[in-house]
Amino acid sequence: MKNIIYKIGKLALACPLLWGVCACDDWFTLTPDTAMVAQDFWKDKKDVEAAMGACYRSMLEGGFMERLIAWGEVRSDNVVPLSPDQNTSDLLNLNIKAANGYTSWGDFYKTINYCNALIQNAPEVQTKDPDFSDADLMSYLAEAKTVRAFCYFMLVRTFGDVPYITEPYLDDTRDYLVAQTDRDEILRLLLEDLKTVEGRAPVLFEDNDPYTKARVTQKTLWTLMADMYLWLNDYDNCITYCDKVLDSNENPLHLVEMNNYFNIVFYNGYSDETLWELPFDANTNNNAVADFYGTSTSSTSRLMTYDLGALFINKQDLRYIGSYFMDSGKGLIYKYVAYRNTTVLSPVNKNDFQVGDSHLRHWILYRLADVYLMKAEALAYKGGAVELDEAVDLVSKTYDRANPSLAAGSLKGQYKSQSEIIDLVLLERQREFLFEGKRYFDLLRRLRRSGDLTDIINNYLANRYKAMTTMQESVYKSKLSDIEAFYLPINQDELKLNTLLKQNRFYMTSSDISKINDKSLYISFSVTFPSEFKI
Repeated sequence: MKNIIYKIGKLALACPLLWGVCACDDWFTLTPDTAMVAQDFWKDKKDVEAAMGACYRSMLEGGFMERLIAWGEVRSDNVVPLSPDQNTSDLLNLNIKAANGYTSWGDFYKTINYCNALIQNAPEVQTKDPDFSDADLMSYLAEAKTVRAFCYFMLVRTFGDVPYITEPYLDDTRDYLVAQTDRDEILRLLLEDLKTVEGRAPVLFEDNDPYTKARVTQKTLWTLMADMYLWLNDYDNCITYCDKVLDSNENPLHLVEMNNYFNIVFYNGYSDETLWELPFDANTNNNAVADFYGTSTSSTSRLMTYDLGALFINKQDLRYIGSYFMDSGKGLIYKYVAYRNTTVLSPVNKNDFQVGDSHLRHWILYRLADVYLMKAEALAYKGGAVELDEAVDLVSKTYDRANPSLAAGSLKGQYKSQSEIIDLVLLERQREFLFEGKRYFDLLRRLRRSGDLTDIINNYLANRYKAMTTMQESVYKSKLSDIEAFYLPINQDELKLNTLLKQNRFYMTSSDISKINDKSLYISFSVTFPSEFKI
């Protein structure tokens, strides 16, 4: 597959220490050379550090970041079009074909390939560098395996069955035709793999606080595992791994205080509640957030929202006040984009917000609120009286923080039945994680459990399509008539290049897709890492 093997001619990686600790203008341009990878690389600990840096750096690239929003948010009931490009417009309007650019998965497989290269080669470094300890090795393996698992988790939730590859493509000696593996089997394999390193993952980075937020720690690994178990409806294991995060006193996490909550968590970054975020700065811009949600220099963006007031019991809810602003019928997305200059809850005025440089905003993958609400969801589906009470208590942690004008525990007693509390958790997740790239996967997770298309369409997605006013009810119901329609199709180029791939059932057509069997199109160069690149 072209996008798994990658045609990498020259790999240039920036020299800032990824997180803005220091920066320079040097770039590394590498001549692809298999011999160089085998002989001149993987010599000492610095090479493993460089490889780990390449794994993280690839997650900051535009294609990767764009897909976090396109796959997890664009298809949700949170957003409607403002000035979308064609690929985004087609996702929003359910005109999804295998030619759509967002069906390309290459950015994620590139990161996976970097991780595979480190996982395969790092153990050999111990035989060459006596300073590269077993603790060092296991720490890097835990980071790389967690990054790889996150990438596969995104692919499985987006496409369903995908190729599962655990060895790197460094030259043209490996078979480039790889069939898909069952989506749930991939997650089970990844979970077993993560168990082998969870006890050796870095607890924190004592000498560099930003690293603790921007690199994988043990609590990041546990949180990802909890999320994967929740997707598989393994509620007991989800709760177990959430409790590992919540019960550990190492690398302490706290919900940020209600005052300036939005500014601290989303505008500034590196907050006390962050588990894992992708850091951007003047050297590495987050253009995806700027393009999708807006910038300081332009009011046009690909997306906006509509009036989501019905989600909020209390109109002084901080999420209602700070996530977006209705202006002449347009819901301008301010989360990640704007800084609210006042802590006064109401009235809310557009002038309260100062739109900043959204291309500098970090992107949060996991934070403490995820853990509370994942555990609440698992408890709600278990359904015992004790579990339901605890689920409401956990929802109250984020709800109370966002509603300082209400008495603490105001949700208690309002929701009693299992179905009410299940719906409450889903609603709170929508309020808490608006525009964070999680909502579509929340809806799909619910659909996977129930198989009830009518519930997801009529009670959730229909709100978006009614707000868009461009699609008749019969049309969007027809285009969402099968659970497989909720996944994306395999890109047409991948189908041409890999004869073992099968198109997702809903997107199959009678037209024949010509295959390409010229091996030279798949592997042009080996993957190389800059020997001087720092994490």
